[in-house]
Amino acid sequence: MAHISTQKHILYKALVNNSIILFSIIFFIPTAVFSQSLTIGARSFLVMNGTSSLVTKDAAFINNGSFSEGKGTVKFTGYADTTTTYLGGTSSTTFYNLTSNKTAYGIALKSMAKVRNVLNVSAGHLYCDSNLTLLSDADLTARVDVIPSGSNIYGKAMVQRFIPGRRAWRLMTAPVTNSNTILNTWQNGKVYEAGKGTFVTGASPSTANGLDESPQNNVSMKKFNYLTQAFTNVTNTKIAISSGNSGNADNDGYFMFVRGDRLTDNFNYSTGACNTTVLTSMGQLQTHTQTFNVSKDSAKYTMLGNPYASPIDFNALTRNNVVKRFFVFDPTLGTAGSWVIIDDIDGDGTFTKSIGTSAMNQYIQSGQAFFVITNGNVASASVTFEETHKSSIANNTVMGRPAAPLKISSLRSNLYITDADTAYITDGVLTEFNNMFSAKTTLEDASKISNSNENLTLLRNGLGFSMERRPMLTDKDTVFFKIFRFGQKKYRLEFIPSYLTQTGLQGFMEDSYLKTSVPVSLSSKTSIDFNVNSDAASSAEGRFKIVFRPLAIPLPVTISSIKATMLNTKHVTIEWKVENEINIIKYEVERSVDGISFKTIDIKNVVGLNSTSSIYNLLDVAPIEGNNYYRIKSIDANGQFKYSQIVKVALDGSQISSINIYPNTIKNNMINLQLNNQMGGLYNVRLINSDGRLIFKKEMTVSKGNSNQVLKPISSLSSGVYQLEIINTDKQKTLQKLIVE
Repeated sequence: MAHISTQKHILYKALVNNSIILFSIIFFIPTAVFSQSLTIGARSFLVMNGTSSLVTKDAAFINNGSFSEGKGTVKFTGYADTTTTYLGGTSSTTFYNLTSNKTAYGIALKSMAKVRNVLNVSAGHLYCDSNLTLLSDADLTARVDVIPSGSNIYGKAMVQRFIPGRRAWRLMTAPVTNSNTILNTWQNGKVYEAGKGTFVTGASPSTANGLDESPQNNVSMKKFNYLTQAFTNVTNTKIAISSGNSGNADNDGYFMFVRGDRLTDNFNYSTGACNTTVLTSMGQLQTHTQTFNVSKDSAKYTMLGNPYASPIDFNALTRNNVVKRFFVFDPTLGTAGSWVIIDDIDGDGTFTKSIGTSAMNQYIQSGQAFFVITNGNVASASVTFEETHKSSIANNTVMGRPAAPLKISSLRSNLYITDADTAYITDGVLTEFNNMFSAKTTLEDASKISNSNENLTLLRNGLGFSMERRPMLTDKDTVFFKIFRFGQKKYRLEFIPSYLTQTGLQGFMEDSYLKTSVPVSLSSKTSIDFNVNSDAASSAEGRFKIVFRPLAIPLPVTISSIKATMLNTKHVTIEWKVENEINIIKYEVERSVDGISFKTIDIKNVVGLNSTSSIYNLLDVAPIEGNNYYRIKSIDANGQFKYSQIVKVALDGSQISSINIYPNTIKNNMINLQLNNQMGGLYNVRLINSDGRLIFKKEMTVSKGNSNQVLKPISSLSSGVYQLEIINTDKQKTLQKLIVE
C-alpha cells in the first residue's frame, strides 16, 4: 500500500477494525501503478456525516459492509476505464447524491446502487446494467440532473414514483424507453408487497391479458387517442409500459386510478381504505433531446408524459404550433381529483391556473403526464424537451426573475363541498377581463375537461370552459355557469375578484332554483352556501349566473313610490305605485333581514295597460322578528330587471305569532319547535312523509306566549322531506316543511 496517502491508510485501517468513521472532509484516492479501491469490509461501517463529500479518483468503491449516505455526495473522477472505476461489492449501496465526472470512459455499476436525491453525469458515461434505482418516498424523489451532449446513461434502470394514500385518478408516465411490461412494473408482477405496486383492473380480467380482478370490474387505466379525442381502456398489461424503444419520446401517458398498494382492502370504497405505495418503472432512462408530435388539428388535445426522470419547466419547452397552456390532474382536489388548467397566455413567464388553491404549477414532475392543445390547423405540431429544461423546485434552479406581470382583472370562482364545520375544494374556474381579449370564443379560452364528480364550468357561446378571457366588464355583462354531477350535499360557491373595483360595478349571483339575487363584491371575497336535494331543479345545470350592474342602483323610473307599513302588530303591507308600465310583465316582492341578501316572497303580474298609473299591494303575513327590508324587482319582456328603493319595517318579536322549526334540517331524530306569541292549551302535531303517510303524532301542552317544544319520534326517521302539521286549540292549522338528512 505504499502509494496510498496517509488519509486513505487511516480510513482503511479503521474499516478493518469495524469502526464507524464520521467525517466532513474530502478523501482523494490518487492514481497508482495498480488498481485502487475504497473497500468497506464485511461487518464494517462507513457513515457520511451531514453534507460531506467523498471523491474517488480512478478507483473502485466496493461495499461489502454498510454505508450510510447522510446528505453527502459520492463523486467518481479520473481517466481510467470501468475495469478500474466502478461500484462493486456484495451489499446494496444507497447514495444521497451520486456524481460521475470522468474525463474519459465513465463508471460501471456492478452492484446495486440506489440514489435518493440527485444523479449527476456531468462527464463520461454511466453504465447501469440494471443495477440503478432512483428512489422515491414521501419526502424526496430522485432526479437525473442535466446530462451534457458528450455523456450518456447506458443499460436499464428502475425509476420509482411515490403515491400518497388517497384513492384518486392521476396522470402518469414511465420516463423510460425499451421498458418492461405494465404487469411486471406497476402491478409488481401481481405479487403483494406492502407499499409496492397497485391494481390495474378492467372489465374482462384474465391470465392472458394480465388485468386484475376487482369487485366492481371497473377500468382503472386508460390511454388517450388524439385522433378520436377520447380515452381508451387499457385491456392488456402484458405489454411494454413505454410503447417505443427508439430512445426518442418513447414513453406513454396514462390516466390511472390508484387505490394504494395491492392490499385487497384497498378495493373497499365504503371504508375508504387506501395506503401509500411506490410504483416502479424499468427501462433505459431517456436523455437528451426528446420531441413529441401532437395533433395537427386546431384546439385538439394530446396527452404527453414527461420523458425525463426529473422535473421540467413548461415555460422552457419548445412548442411548435402548441398553445402555451397545459392541463394536469390534481388528485388532492374533490373526492377523486380534479382537472387544473395552467397557462401563460401573454407569454410573460407568469402562469395562471384555473383552481387557485391547487398545488400544481408550471413544473411537471418526474412520472407525471399532462395534456397540451394545438394552436390552429397546421401541417405539423410538436413539443420538444431538452436537458436544459430540467428543473428542481426545491433547489430553485429556475434562473432569473420574470418581468412584472400584467395586472389582469379577474374573477375566480371556487366550488367547495361543505361537511359540518369543514369545507374542501372540489372544482374551480377563472374568468379574466381585458380589452386585449376577444369577445368571441378563441384559443385564449381554456376548454373544460370533465371531472368524474362535481363540475363547475363557465358557459359562453354554447361552449364550456375552465378559463375564459373576454373584454373588460360593462353593465349587464353576465357570467354563466354550468353545474353537473352534483350529489345531494351541501356546497359553497366562493368568488375572489382581482383588479375589478375600477369597473364601478357589482355582481349579483342569481339562483334560478331559490329565485334569489345575492350581491357579489368586486373588491373582496364573497362566499355563498347552497344545497342540492332530491328536487331535480336544485341541481339544474343552469341554476347559477352572475349579472353585473352599477354599484349605485338608480330608482327605476317606472316605480314612483314604495312604502311598507306594520298592520295589526303582526303583518306588514307593502304598497308601490307605478307611473308608466312600458314593457313590464311582472313584479317580484323581495324581503331581507340585513338589507343585502334578498329573497322573493311573492310575485305580482301587471294589471295596468302599460301606459297608465297603477298601485299594487301585498300583505306579508310572516314577517321576521326585528328588521324587515323590502324592495320591488320589475321585470320586462326581455328578461331585464330593475330594483326599487329599499324600505324598512321593524317588528317587535313579542307581537308576532309564529311557529317555526329550527333548524329545519333534522339531525339526531329531534325536532325543535319555536312557538312565538301563541295561545295556551292543547296542540295536536302530525308528521307526514312525502308519500302522504302518517309517521308520527302527538298531543302537547303549550304555555301562553313564547315557548319551545322538542319532538322525539319513536322510530328513526329516514332521509327525505316531511310535512309537520300543528293544530292549536282554535283548530287553526300551521304547516311546516322539514328535511331529514
